[in-house]
This record gives sequence, C-alpha cells and structure tokens, in this order.
Amino acid sequence: MLTADQKPLLRNEMKRRRAAFAQGSPLAGDMLAEIALDHLDARRQWPAKDVVIGGYWPIQSEINPFPLMQVFKERGYALALPCLVAEGEEFHMIFRRFSLGDDLVSGPFDIHQPADDADEIAPDLVLLPLLAFDEQGWRLGYGGGYYDRVLVRLRAQKDMKAYGVAFSGQQLAEVPFEVHDQPLDGIFTDQSVIHVRSKV
Repeated sequence: MLTADQKPLLRNEMKRRRAAFAQGSPLAGDMLAEIALDHLDARRQWPAKDVVIGGYWPIQSEINPFPLMQVFKERGYALALPCLVAEGEEFHMIFRRFSLGDDLVSGPFDIHQPADDADEIAPDLVLLPLLAFDEQGWRLGYGGGYYDRVLVRLRAQKDMKAYGVAFSGQQLAEVPFEVHDQPLDGIFTDQSVIHVRSKV
C-alpha cells in the first residue's frame, strides 16, 4: 500500500508518464470529448440544463478539456474557469463565468483565468486536472490543495460533482490519500467514462 509520504516521488513519476502520454496522443482531448458525448447520449445521463460546468486551462502536459467543454456548451450549459485570487500571502481558488473565446489574463503558476470583472459563480460539475487517479476516485494533484479546498466549499453549498479529466494511462491501482483529500465522483478519459460515486 502506498503511503502519503510517497506522494512527492509518485508526483514526479506521474508527471513523466503524463508527458509521454501527451506527446504520444496529441488529440486525446478530442477523443475524450467524443467518448463522453457518446456515453452521455447513450445513457441519457446529461445534467439538468441549469447546471454550470467548471473546466480548467490546461498547463504542462494536462489533457486538454476544451473539446469536452465545447460539447457541454453546444448542449446549452454555462461554463466557468478557476481563478487563483490573493488572500494575504496565499491564494485561494474561485470560479468565474467564462465563454469559449473570451480573453483571459495570466494568473499564478502560468494559469490563464477570467479577468476580475467576470462574475464569480459556483459550478455544479467541476472538471479537474490530475496526475493520477484510482478506481476508488482518489486523485493525485500537485500538492497545493487548491482543488481540495474549493471542493469542500462547493460541496457545503450544493449537491455538486467533481470529475477528473485524464489519459487512461494515468490510472493506478491505488493513489495514497489523506484526510483532507476530496474524492472524485468519476473520471472522463480518452478511452472511457468511469463513474465512482455518482453519475453525471
């Protein structure tokens, strides 16, 4: 069994693996979107029409979620992107309304995010980047805890869902987790849609 103190080494290994997946499958985001569309259509599992979808701007070798966000937009859903905003000497994550094609500003850690005048909004379905995941819904992130903290706040406000977006090869037999880690409800991958605790 992997332990929490092995997370740094695992992160380094999974960054290396994900970079290889990204190089070998440059259109993985498009494949993921097509699989998600077929899955949601076949099972009639589309969220209610008033649901807001929170995506992310991909950095490093993260799989591109924008084809999937385009699928949701075409079905009439509103979109949002995460923003890191200053809170003292730290940052905390919020979401602001976003439309594909909007101009974005450069935020911390090379993240592109909506400008300060964009409306803050609480998404009902959040798409999260990750380094690794397992079939129990545990996610390995970068270690900053931004997504864990924002999910705690959102889950206290509403019945919302969190779905990872990943290459299928990022799945591990187990991901070490700690008490503060927030589990995923499912994962969209370039080969399948995995439901863990709920259905979209």
